[in-house]
Amino acid sequence: MKRSRLKPMSAKRRSQIPERQALRERVLERSSRCEANLDTICSYHATDVHEIKTRARGGSILDDDNCVGLCRNCHRWITDHPAWALEHGFMVHSWATEADMIAAQRARVMWTRGVMTVSDDDPF
Repeated sequence: MKRSRLKPMSAKRRSQIPERQALRERVLERSSRCEANLDTICSYHATDVHEIKTRARGGSILDDDNCVGLCRNCHRWITDHPAWALEHGFMVHSWATEADMIAAQRARVMWTRGVMTVSDDDPF
């Protein structure tokens, strides 16, 4: 039996590439500095676009309000520490409502302005 290779990318996903690139440019233009600014690891300059509600959780990769600019180090740390990211507004659950997204945005603002600080319980 002859087997065919899986396509590396679906036609739908391929059609989204130009729109995603435009979104990436907009996000990185509006936030040229890393929005997480994690003390010891941040490289300051935003290079990655992070989705607050990931595709796996039902989020859109094409929604400006679902994206923040992060440096690569902070992006990796946030991805590796989902409990911290949920608490500080850099990630939401799949069942998150619009009100949850607004609360996450407030938490991110408080974190970046220094109102919310790292507690002794945080692994950071």
